[in-house]
Amino acid sequence: MKRRQALLAGGSCISVLLSGCVGGTSESTVGTPVYDCDDVARPVSPSPNSDPPGEAGRYTYPDRPDSLSNESTVRTYVKSYERAYRLSALHEDYESSLDHAGVSVSNMWTHEAPEGAMIVRLKYRYRYGYEEGGSPIEADSPTIYASYYIDDAVMLRAVHEGNQEDESGLDPDPVKQGQPVECF
Repeated sequence: MKRRQALLAGGSCISVLLSGCVGGTSESTVGTPVYDCDDVARPVSPSPNSDPPGEAGRYTYPDRPDSLSNESTVRTYVKSYERAYRLSALHEDYESSLDHAGVSVSNMWTHEAPEGAMIVRLKYRYRYGYEEGGSPIEADSPTIYASYYIDDAVMLRAVHEGNQEDESGLDPDPVKQGQPVECF
């Protein structure tokens, strides 16, 4: 009789433990990012006086949306932000030698994020032309994957260069690998 009671008691304990795993609500697997706003770094937008090629507004970082609840608005914001980031980086590298530059986004995804935050990943390539020693040089990039985490306090950016066979995952993960580009 004692053996049966022990088995029943043990079985009850196991079923209670498993019910938390099998039948419970799932928590978000996305962690909270760890960052230091003193580490914020991004290319500086060129001044209008430096006369960057193309429309000068393309180099200006957009203002953060008032709300992160509208996915379309946040995706547009991240796309404009990455374009300004890339073009400003090219302008920093080539300055007045930069003749033209463009960014072509081919895909965007959103991923699971903590409450009040969004994670947006985009795939793109960029092209540019510059002059070196009086000769025009044309160049384009490998495929770039840029992932952004954004909430009310920070925007983190992580980048992977080169093709990815499986694009469904979050690689690079801005929560784990991202660097702060802006604190609010």
